[in-house]
Amino acid sequence: MTNPRHGERTAIGVAVLGVLVLAAATPACSRQAEPAATESPSEAPVSATIMMDGHTHTISGAVECRTRRAQPTATPVEYGNQTTEVSAQDDSASLSFSFSDATPPDVNGFAVSLKVDGGSYEMPYQPVRSPTQLEASRQGKSYTVTGTGQALAPGQSVARELPFGVHVTCP
Repeated sequence: MTNPRHGERTAIGVAVLGVLVLAAATPACSRQAEPAATESPSEAPVSATIMMDGHTHTISGAVECRTRRAQPTATPVEYGNQTTEVSAQDDSASLSFSFSDATPPDVNGFAVSLKVDGGSYEMPYQPVRSPTQLEASRQGKSYTVTGTGQALAPGQSVARELPFGVHVTCP
């Protein structure tokens, strides 16, 4: 024989549970939605800056960053397990870098160009020739590279070693 009070207890239990769920949901629904943060305080804004021969230019175009599996048979050789390709350009400058996933990152290859009043600096895509040629660092999604590369400077027809610096923050 079934206990008739069992049905009452079940109904009361369901009602109490319903009230608890409703009470818990009501404050959540009544809160005004807070606007989503577009950028956390610890993240730097997406940007790319080139420093070359006393000139500094922040690229106004988009910064593109793509990570893929490294290809050790590529030219130039890609080191590590993954390669991050970084590029940015506008009407006055462009940059292209290939970084390994090592810590600190290795630069597999790079190119930089910068137009100035007296002409343009052209550093065509090239591999890193020695371990001391470039110094690269990564902090989160930001890369900083300093060093030298073979470049044509304004008014020159022969490439020479030219010091440069780049700071890029990926999206």
